[in-house]
Amino acid sequence: MKKSFLLLFFIVTSIKLNAQQEIAVGLHYVTVKNADESKIIDLEKNIFSKLHKYSIESGKKIGWDMWRLENDSDPNHTTFVFTHLQSSLDQEDSGWDSQSLFSKSELSLAQEKWWSLVVDQKTIMTTFRGGFAPIDEKPVEFVQLSFMNVDPTGQYDYEQMELKDFMPSHKKNKLLKGWALHRIVSPHPDSGDDYITANFFDSMSDIYKNSNGVTKLTNQQKANYKEILDLRSMSKVEVFRLMLSVR
Repeated sequence: MKKSFLLLFFIVTSIKLNAQQEIAVGLHYVTVKNADESKIIDLEKNIFSKLHKYSIESGKKIGWDMWRLENDSDPNHTTFVFTHLQSSLDQEDSGWDSQSLFSKSELSLAQEKWWSLVVDQKTIMTTFRGGFAPIDEKPVEFVQLSFMNVDPTGQYDYEQMELKDFMPSHKKNKLLKGWALHRIVSPHPDSGDDYITANFFDSMSDIYKNSNGVTKLTNQQKANYKEILDLRSMSKVEVFRLMLSVR
């Protein structure tokens, strides 16, 4: 199975999540051969997670996670997403130049090994628009990402509907441990994805149960759902399992 290490910055440790804050969440997708999966995990665990911890303690970063893609169809590769949570879009310096955890030669060798394993990669930069999630501990075990394309003329209305009409119902869903709306700010064509919604679950079985549930809707709920379907189209869904987390 092809899997992904996603670096997702969806959970904040010391900052209360709310729609008024500009929180940047960088998603770094990295694909490796199946045979190299354990190698890159070891590098992240023994070297780079410690450096991300240093960045967090230095105030350069809020959090870092490593996730593995669970629902990919490629039998030969594994994909991860690394999530980098920052307090703003302006923050780019990791602060690693001043760290004393590893010598320059050790870090250089680790980086060389890391890049030798990479088959493909891409980065998606997003901003947090609103949501709810556990913020004082590591993220839950699974996250389901849904990618949305929204016409530019309807993006304000789409955000308002997600946050005001749909988020309250998400909070009532006992299977959901967290939910977030992210706007994709990486340059992309109008035909590309504009938003990501993130649903957090304790287990894969809870994801199945959530998809299995059918609820009788009120007339207002039906109207809201039809309206949001006119505003957005869902292009893909990705499910990730948490591998490493640093706060």
